[in-house]
Amino acid sequence: MKATTTRIRWRVMFLVFLIVTISYLDRTNLSVAAPTLQRQLHLTPTQLGLILSSFSWAYAIAQIPAGLIAAWLKPRRTYLIALWLWCILLALTTTATSFGAWIAFRIPFGLAEAITWPAASILLSRWFPRLEYSQAMSLQNLGLVVGAAIAPPIVALLIAFWGWQMAFIVTGLIAGVLGTFFYLYTRDDPADDPRVSQDELAWIRHDTVAHEDHAPVPKGFFLVLLCRPSLWAVGMANFGLDFINFMFLTWYPTYLTDTYHMSLGRMGVMAMEPYVLGIIAVLGAGRLVRAMCDSGMDSVAARRIVIFGGLLLGTIALFLTISVSNLYASVTFMSLGYAFVMSILGPMWSTPAEIAGSRGVGFASGFVNFIGNVGGIGSPILMGVVFERFHSFTPAILISAAITLLCGVLFLLLYRVKIDRQVVAAFLAR
Repeated sequence: MKATTTRIRWRVMFLVFLIVTISYLDRTNLSVAAPTLQRQLHLTPTQLGLILSSFSWAYAIAQIPAGLIAAWLKPRRTYLIALWLWCILLALTTTATSFGAWIAFRIPFGLAEAITWPAASILLSRWFPRLEYSQAMSLQNLGLVVGAAIAPPIVALLIAFWGWQMAFIVTGLIAGVLGTFFYLYTRDDPADDPRVSQDELAWIRHDTVAHEDHAPVPKGFFLVLLCRPSLWAVGMANFGLDFINFMFLTWYPTYLTDTYHMSLGRMGVMAMEPYVLGIIAVLGAGRLVRAMCDSGMDSVAARRIVIFGGLLLGTIALFLTISVSNLYASVTFMSLGYAFVMSILGPMWSTPAEIAGSRGVGFASGFVNFIGNVGGIGSPILMGVVFERFHSFTPAILISAAITLLCGVLFLLLYRVKIDRQVVAAFLAR
């Protein structure tokens, strides 16, 4: 069966890409504003690390509940409510004038943003066939890189002319407006969208798990999912990814200004390099998986190669970062380390939907994101403590590279999607 030429599903996923972009713009604005806030509030590096990581504490804890809530509310209502919550919380954060106040505002913001990935995974399981999972998730996750890429110059410009408070207010309002548009434009299921032709609907449904969203979840189903090695495999891959991702999201601007004594304007430009390379890597990985499948390779094997390859190449690039003394070479290697690790996003995030099906994808994606965000919690704290102790980021970069390599090895040992998919299907068929 060939793909239809009508592609409403890709327009829907483009909107999810925009939501992810804004979510990362919203969470990255603090890291760009961090040097300014550190001076204004007289924060120690450790205190700043705790503030930067407090988002991740709440974000990680809320992942599994967020997956269940997203399955209950459905994607449209989930995004409408969540994005307006982001807007309100970012506006309130502009009143924070102390270390404790920043912690108090960042925690609920992390809770509100936790809904993003589970809702997107639920939407993916309904709007795309398995063959297109990696491409669709690559487009969605491209928003992670694009949001982080555009944050430094945009937020730096807003801070320079209007102060950091305006950066928070503007990005929050964009989120609220986008949530409203998504609610009005999309449907939770392609069968309910009159713009979707019968050919496109048939293509979407030709290799997806039968949708049973209204059927009760069998007792013990979530435990069966938790026991699937492949979910732990992508969870560990996500741990390594988020460890690197949050290192860049939270400390990279400070790393550039403190290590290389860059001005705010120059930092805003240089901080874009990892994300420009990341955009290429994320899109390229999704296309690579599809090309490997079109050439006859099994999709599971293709994803295994791309995910492990991204983690391995990222590890090598991070080690090379501290092996050179030239500013531009060092920044480029570090940027490549980020880009290679981020390349696994699409292939990695296609796994929860493929294993768990429509009834379990919210829970499964929440679990994978929880494991990943444990790494997101540790990364900002590690960077702050190490910098305060050694006045250098080199030890932290070494530790990050070692963690990425370990996660890649664990991924290889645990990734067995075909067997896990059969186990889940057999359980549901009882």
